[in-house]
Amino acid sequence: MKILKYLLLILGSVVFAIGQSQYLLTKVGEWKLINDGYQYGDLYRLSNLSDFKDPRRTCTDYIPPAKAPGMRKVHLYIIGDSFTEAQRVGLKDFSVDAYTYVHWSDFLHIKLDTTETNILLLESVERHFRQKMVSPIQVLIPDTATFRTEVSPPPFMNRLDDAFNATYTRDRLDAVLFQNDFFLRVKEWRADLQHRLFDRVNESVTMVNNDQDMVFYMDTDTAGVTSSFKEVSNGEIDTMVLNLNESRKFAESIGFAHVFLSVIPNKVSVLNPGYGVYNHLIERIYAHPKLNMPTIDVLADFRKMGRSSYLKGDSHWTCAGQYLWLNKVNAEINSMVSAKSRVL
Repeated sequence: MKILKYLLLILGSVVFAIGQSQYLLTKVGEWKLINDGYQYGDLYRLSNLSDFKDPRRTCTDYIPPAKAPGMRKVHLYIIGDSFTEAQRVGLKDFSVDAYTYVHWSDFLHIKLDTTETNILLLESVERHFRQKMVSPIQVLIPDTATFRTEVSPPPFMNRLDDAFNATYTRDRLDAVLFQNDFFLRVKEWRADLQHRLFDRVNESVTMVNNDQDMVFYMDTDTAGVTSSFKEVSNGEIDTMVLNLNESRKFAESIGFAHVFLSVIPNKVSVLNPGYGVYNHLIERIYAHPKLNMPTIDVLADFRKMGRSSYLKGDSHWTCAGQYLWLNKVNAEINSMVSAKSRVL
């Protein structure tokens, strides 16, 4: 009996510690002792609706086209978000010799190798593009070496407050205790019952197309600037284009040979643009007469693909959608390299 008490005490202490520490939660996930909560999609994790349980797949079949012939090595840099994080794309997916990724929320101290052709891709999902382009890019910092740094951590007392913040603690404990198949099944029963009887779903998701599709609430909530249906004035479009052009000039001033842009559509912009008054953000940016950089446009292609472009239970693209985007990016890279080689 004493042994059992001690075991329970130790187990409880471990669970409590993980509940207070994002670092410990991340480590336990890396050790595969728990699921990360996203094994069936980020939208399913929020809603727990059984119809949208979509096991995560790793897209490993893509083979990039051969690299365009050139005298110099090609180094691709991406400033991006979750669509271009390491678990989705990497060096093997691009027709380049070297590859560096940095998230919009971090900083890349950079010293470019002038013997290489350096290319910069600005990638952003549609919902956060307006927030990113309120000013020229701040991510790149010219330096004597190349390395990434994260935003400075908050003061110790703030971090201590966060450790015991009820919302953060609840989410971490949920990941430790309830993101397994048994408890997910219980959550599904509750979520399905509420949806069918009361037409209620988790407030973090929006049902569209007569409940056939599910999207992230930010795609539709016009209270903020993330929605595809939040009005965008011509003046704001002009400002974003100005900041893009200034970003290109800055990147070229520190040694980049080419800069191009890709805005990934919100899921609702593809599957249900008629949900509200669509603001046509992507088309207006791309078609702006003063935009001075190439773009990667997948909106029309994704609409032709329909539901095969985005995962059912997730806000990110399918392998087919990702491969289409990669083909367009690699074609642009090879076009740039070929043009550069002809000039040289």
